[in-house]
Amino acid sequence: MLRRALELAERDLVTTTHDGISELALIEAAEELGMDARCVRRAAAEERLGVLHDDTTAIDRLVGPAVVSATRVVALPAAELFEVADQWLRRNGSLRRRRFDPATLVAEYARRSDPIAGLQRTARAMRGHEHLGRVRRLRVVVQPVDPHRSVVALVADLELERTVAVTGGSSVAGAGSTVAVVEALSSTPWWWLGVPASCAAGLGVLRWRARGVPDVELALQGVLDRVAETDGTGPGVLADVRDRLLAGLGRPRRAV
Repeated sequence: MLRRALELAERDLVTTTHDGISELALIEAAEELGMDARCVRRAAAEERLGVLHDDTTAIDRLVGPAVVSATRVVALPAAELFEVADQWLRRNGSLRRRRFDPATLVAEYARRSDPIAGLQRTARAMRGHEHLGRVRRLRVVVQPVDPHRSVVALVADLELERTVAVTGGSSVAGAGSTVAVVEALSSTPWWWLGVPASCAAGLGVLRWRARGVPDVELALQGVLDRVAETDGTGPGVLADVRDRLLAGLGRPRRAV
């Protein structure tokens, strides 16, 4: 397939990708091989998102990645899909938009810290709905797949959370080991057992953080579910809570 794509690329002078092979050439090669061209368009759109590169390091495997992302193809044009995602994140996600590039449909969001935002997050968590309580910074990227479909990526920046976990785990291991060594040298050798115990406790802090990363991925996927099924103009959490309270007040009370 790649050989055929290269042959087509030699006579195809349309806009090419960074590796010299045009998207049109890949689509023609896929069609000649009986493949669905929509899969090639989707793969090309996801590649343009720039979030699919796997650069996992040793620290990522130990404590979890600093960046968590989720992608979804939605049957909406790119500009319309971005508007839906933007409205949902600001109305229901308790986020505020910090930057937006309309040319590339890339936006950055930060978690709101006002009391109303805290109430929103608590309400969604209590009702079992998707919430982004652990996400302090979020990037949204939308790319067109074809005139009627687009792919959206939510990229959560968890670097601060990971830094706190690494610092805390290192402090637990370091402080505990230091105390154990000092006591072992000055009093009883049994204190040497505190060194591996302290290291294990520090490692437990790191692993605890790593085990929580799938929860963030699940929350991002839940947000994409909502974006895919809504037009972004539905009532927010506070409006829903207000309606429930008003409905409760309107019910007739039982006579005692």
